[in-house]
Amino acid sequence: GGERISIPPTVLFSVLGVIRNVTATQTSDFKKAGDYIYLLGGTWNEMAGSEAADELGLKGGHVPHVDAASAMARYRAVSALMGQRAISACHDCSDGGLAVALAEMCIGGRLGAELNLDAVHALQCMNKTELLYSESASRLLVSVKPELAMIFDAFGQWQLCSRVGVVTADSRLIGLFDFAEAEGH
Repeated sequence: GGERISIPPTVLFSVLGVIRNVTATQTSDFKKAGDYIYLLGGTWNEMAGSEAADELGLKGGHVPHVDAASAMARYRAVSALMGQRAISACHDCSDGGLAVALAEMCIGGRLGAELNLDAVHALQCMNKTELLYSESASRLLVSVKPELAMIFDAFGQWQLCSRVGVVTADSRLIGLFDFAEAEGH
C-alpha cells in the first residue's frame, strides 16, 4: 500500500550440494519399528546459550565447538552410507540436543523409541539432563536396519559411534538408564 516496512538485517546462510543419486537422499523421520538407533560423535557439556539451559535455569557448560577433523570424516562416511541406502533416517543433534532430535525423529515417523542413555559417549562428567540436552556440534543420530548393524558397530572402531536405542511401534519415547545416577534430573 505504498508504506515502506523495514526489516532489521538478518544473516542468511544457504547451503548447496551435489546429489548424484536423488533416490539416496535422506529424511529425518524414523521409518520402521525394530530399526537400531546409533549416535555418531561425542557429547560434551555444551549447553551454554541453549534454550534448554535457560528454561531449566542451568548454569555452566560451554558453547558448542566443532572438531572439524573428526566431523569431516564422520560426514563423509555417513554420506557414503546414505549413498548405499544403509541409513534409514538421520538427524543432527544441535538445537535441543539428543532429546529434541530423538523426539523429532519419532514425531516425523509416528513411531516411538527406547533410548539407553548409558550408551551415549560422554566426553566429560555430566548429569543425565546435560547429556540429553547438550548441543555438542557434529553429532548425528541415525537409524539403521538390524541386518546392517555390523557396519555401524565397525564404524565405532574409528569414530565415536554407539548403538543407543531401538525404534518402537508405539508413540512413546522411553529413556532407559540407571535412575540412581540421574542426580534428581
